[in-house]
Parts: sequence; structure tokens; C-alpha cells
Amino acid sequence: MSSYVDREWFYYLRGRELLLYKLLGGSSNDRISQNGVLRTRGKELMYPDEDIASGLRVEYTALNEPFVSEALETTTVVASGTDIYFADTNVITGAGTSDGFAATDKIRVQGSASNDGDYTLTNAISSKLTTSVSITDESAGERITITQIPKEDSSPSSTSHVNLNKMLSLAVVDYLKAMNFEMAGDIERKEYYMKEFYGKLGDNESNKRNISVSFPSGPFAIR
Repeated sequence: MSSYVDREWFYYLRGRELLLYKLLGGSSNDRISQNGVLRTRGKELMYPDEDIASGLRVEYTALNEPFVSEALETTTVVASGTDIYFADTNVITGAGTSDGFAATDKIRVQGSASNDGDYTLTNAISSKLTTSVSITDESAGERITITQIPKEDSSPSSTSHVNLNKMLSLAVVDYLKAMNFEMAGDIERKEYYMKEFYGKLGDNESNKRNISVSFPSGPFAIR
């Protein structure tokens, strides 16, 4: 992408839209006052004028697995490093790779040249993760990240989890309460729980919206 991507770009999440902006050098505005000419400077934003060829990855929560057997808050095991490699048909090896993982865990591999994807483990011992399907031989060198992800529950029961984080799960509870009160004709309490429902949706969005803005420093700026 641009050579200044780390200094002069920022993003804004609006619903499902990702808006990218480019920071220009700035502008000046002159105003005549009793004390003379006042000059103010400000930063300008514009849409990118370059094509994004590579390097941008956007991930959202997928709902193609509506019920999972583990809560999202409990699937927190992560392994990352440049010493992870793939060999022996279905084995992922690296120092500390197996720490925290267990047989039947579902994992997601990212950063590899040939093996990015989701896998189910059949074993996890001695710094080795054994997968249930074949993988492509790949030497160490790239930074590989392996993340535990929730397993789908194909036969949901009272112990299953909705594939939502805790905040959205609580929002669903409020929505169901609102619908029950609406069916009972209690509009006041229905409106109360709908307000709670939308409040939790807003809290969830604000929790994940980390807007990053960076400004380049001038050569004479105080450091």
C-alpha cells in the first residue's frame, strides 16, 4: 500500500463499513482581527487515492456456527512465533506450541504460506499439535499464530452457548424478555427491556471500536 501507511492513515468503523482516510499535510486559514492577521492551521482528511493491493485484513464474528460448546471468553489459548513449522503430514511443531491446547480443541492458523485455516486437534503434547486432517509441509520462518476458537455444537442443548460474546448474549436475553412482555400486553416493561437491549448493543460496539489517529511530527516539533 502507501509508504506512509503507518503514519498518515486512520480508519473508522461504521456498522459493517470500514472507512479509510488519508491525512494530508494540513491547511492554513488567515483571519484579520484588531491584533493583526491571525493564521490557524488544521489537518485535512481525504479518501485514499491508492489501491490496496495487500496487507489489509478485516475479521468479523461469523454466525455460520450459531451454537458452540465453549463460551467465547474461555477460548483464549494462543501460540505465536517464527519457530513453528508444519511436517509429518498432520503435525504442527514449535517450542511451546502445545502449551494450553488439548485434544478436540478447534484452532485457527494464520500467517503461514500454505496452511492457514481451521483445524480440530487430536492430540497436543511435547510441543506438537496433531490435527485431524492433512497439512502441507512448511519450514519455520514466517510468524505463525495459532488461536483456539469455539467448537460448533451440532446438537444444541441447555449447556450450549450462543456464538456471541457475553455482552451480546445478555442483549439477546433482554430482547427475549421484551418479546415476552409484548405478548403479555405489558408495553411499559417491553419498552424497558428494548431500551436495555439497544444499550447493550451500543456498549458492545463501543468496546470494539478503537479508532486510531496518528499525525506526523514536523521537523521543528517539540519531542
